[in-house]
Amino acid sequence: MLFRDEVNNLEELVNRLSKFDQDFGKIKACVICFVFDKDGNLILNRRGPGARDEVGMLQAIGGSVNHSDIDFRSAIMRELKEEAGNAEFEIETYLGAVLNPTVDKTTGDVINWIIIGYKGRILSGEVENMEPDRCIGFEKAKMDQFKKSEISRPTYIFIEDMLKNE
Repeated sequence: MLFRDEVNNLEELVNRLSKFDQDFGKIKACVICFVFDKDGNLILNRRGPGARDEVGMLQAIGGSVNHSDIDFRSAIMRELKEEAGNAEFEIETYLGAVLNPTVDKTTGDVINWIIIGYKGRILSGEVENMEPDRCIGFEKAKMDQFKKSEISRPTYIFIEDMLKNE
């Protein structure tokens, strides 16, 4: 985990990163939500062929933060609607931030993704795959039942942390 104290928006994120004795280079921010159903199952999506990276891997629902997003909580609510449809979601807890460096396929540049994680739940309705090119579908299970080899690195870091803190 890069840090656990909550940051609310891009400005606070940049300020928080400036306190590290490290040059993060090119950064982008992403928000993800670990959504649980009424039975306590975690819902992850399986990355499809149109995804930017980690095709075939399971990950939490979420995506890039836009400059038009007011804050990270509104960004994750937007992403939940864009990716998982019209179910009613509640964001419960801020989990922390994970650093996930990746290489841009087009430019070859290293992008340091800062992934901001939240825990939430479905209040009503069901998840619906709104991006079939980038998501094969959703899978539900208890947190400890997903296979590590099938989970994206940042998603696994958050799951491992949540399991330790249960």
